Amino acid sequence: MNDLKNLKNFGPYMMHIMGLIGIDTVEDLMNADYLSIRDRLTREGIHPHLNIFYSIEMGLQDRIWSDITEKEKMEIKKMLNEHK
Repeated sequence: MNDLKNLKNFGPYMMHIMGLIGIDTVEDLMNADYLSIRDRLTREGIHPHLNIFYSIEMGLQDRIWSDITEKEKMEIKKMLNEHK
């Protein structure tokens, strides 16, 4: 299961934006970090909304994006905001 479309939360939009930044497989996604994903999306003219990162995190955990906890949200926000 190396195909991104098999991850929860990875519908047409997520597949499209991941493809724009060269993330085509689960392996590619696992080798990328949120900071590089944010920067690559920004270079492509896409505003990297937090929901993108919530969807990625939950998809990698085989959970739907709305299952994310407040603690998990805060961890993602902190990581992204500390490294602008």
